[in-house]
Amino acid sequence: MIEDIKKLLDIKNRNLTIFLSILFALVASLFIFKAYINANAIGGSIDFPQFYYLSKDFWAGKDIFNHFPGKKGMAMWNHIFYIIFYPFTLFTFEISKTLWFFSNVIFAGLIVILLKKAYNLNLNKSLILGLLTVSSTPFTNTLGNGQLGLFILMSITIYWYSKFKIKKFFLAIAYIKFSFAPFFLINSLFKKEIDFIYAVIISTLAVIFYGFYVNELSLIQFINPILTILSIDQNVFIGDGHNFHIRSLFSTFGIFKYYPIAIIFFSILNLIIIFSIKKKSDLLFILISISNLLIFYHNYYDLVFLIPLAGYLLKKNISAFVFIINFPIILFFFYFVRFNQLILNSYFTETFINTAGSLLLVLSYISLAYENVKNK
Repeated sequence: MIEDIKKLLDIKNRNLTIFLSILFALVASLFIFKAYINANAIGGSIDFPQFYYLSKDFWAGKDIFNHFPGKKGMAMWNHIFYIIFYPFTLFTFEISKTLWFFSNVIFAGLIVILLKKAYNLNLNKSLILGLLTVSSTPFTNTLGNGQLGLFILMSITIYWYSKFKIKKFFLAIAYIKFSFAPFFLINSLFKKEIDFIYAVIISTLAVIFYGFYVNELSLIQFINPILTILSIDQNVFIGDGHNFHIRSLFSTFGIFKYYPIAIIFFSILNLIIIFSIKKKSDLLFILISISNLLIFYHNYYDLVFLIPLAGYLLKKNISAFVFIINFPIILFFFYFVRFNQLILNSYFTETFINTAGSLLLVLSYISLAYENVKNK
């Protein structure tokens, strides 16, 4: 049956293309409109204010990594983010919030276009990838919360697949999110890419510019975002039913004291696998993305980083083994978590959802790592 569906999608079928195009237009309009309503409701766009006001404070000459009266939010992102967020500070909060919302829609569109080209997807498969993306809960959560996951994913996708010379800049941008960029940076170092050097230089220049602009340039400025993260109550990072990573997994099983050992073990194992893959590939890109989700703390909306996996499963020569294991995993994260909450009235407990999701990420990673070994 799977093979029959794949053959149907691989051949040119005008009627199917028209149907998928209409369906995509309707679904995209519905889910984006719903996300827009949520973003503008009470409690909506909950994460956007800290991006907006901290960036505005920075451009007003304040050191946002220090405490000052009226400060809104904690500066947890790399300095370069508050610098490049400048255009949004030129408008009022409400206008900027709307601009950021539709910017994220554009980011998602660019991601799908980049993956279409990278995975050589035909129009029908591209429309299906678009459908999976816009109807997924992580996507609508990102829009509704005003988060930056789509911006980070777009940046790292441009870095990985683009042939433009400025792609090095986008690796530096990905470093904005410390829980997503490390393994991409280390991979670039392993592969002896000049991109890593450029990313370090760009990030360093951003810190220097920031320090001069607020008249607070010092060595500690380079680690201020990390110090901010470490200052936060660590219980925040344990997670609940909408968080899927080994930290929440160890917390659920009551073995949290072994978490530091686990993160070291999984990080070393992941680095060995990354190092064993000598060249850039689609599998390597997805393995690094999943390993970042699994090892470091993330919220549910960060699962937009699984969009490349959804696109990879639509490739023409994808193995049945990878598809059978990973497609249900995509459905679980994109739809079932929210379906359980809204339709099943949380029939499955948060502990079950949390544990199952974390284990599914492990399973996905193992299946893709095995596929890489098999293809050697």
